[in-house]
Amino acid sequence: MKFVLLTHEREYERPSNTGQLALAAFPELCRRVPWSRVAPDEAIKQACESGDALLLFPKENEAGERDNGAGVYETITTEQLLAQKVGERGAPQVIILDGTWQEARKMVRQSPYLQAARRLTLQESEPSRYRLRRNQLSQGLCTIECIISLMKSLDMSQEALQLDEAFDAFMLDHR
Repeated sequence: MKFVLLTHEREYERPSNTGQLALAAFPELCRRVPWSRVAPDEAIKQACESGDALLLFPKENEAGERDNGAGVYETITTEQLLAQKVGERGAPQVIILDGTWQEARKMVRQSPYLQAARRLTLQESEPSRYRLRRNQLSQGLCTIECIISLMKSLDMSQEALQLDEAFDAFMLDHR
């Protein structure tokens, strides 16, 4: 499983960005791609359109976004992903929107290829421990918490533990 952090331009300079922890710990599993409304990354766009990528995003959201025209989003859970047989092309990549919740909703709203992507939804998770930003969703997780939750669901417990420890240290450093 590969994780793609589709990163809003404002996140690159924020010391509160947690995506950097996964990039530093697992460069072989994670990569960062800048999001652009006018010049989307062609590989990510094609992966979304072909079904080779899954967008980690709630199937029902507060932004009132419209679906891709088919009436419903095609969504799968992490349990379904784990149960799927890996085809010739390998496991799909998971796109994680790296930004505030307001920015993430904007990214989806302004990117038709993200709207059309199959969505991966997390099972019930623990409340967020991230307290560095105000005005975030009460049930929303930060980037690193999403990756940790996915890793736990995908039987990557050692990697999840390593990121969890890095996140704890990060939060202590930013008190």
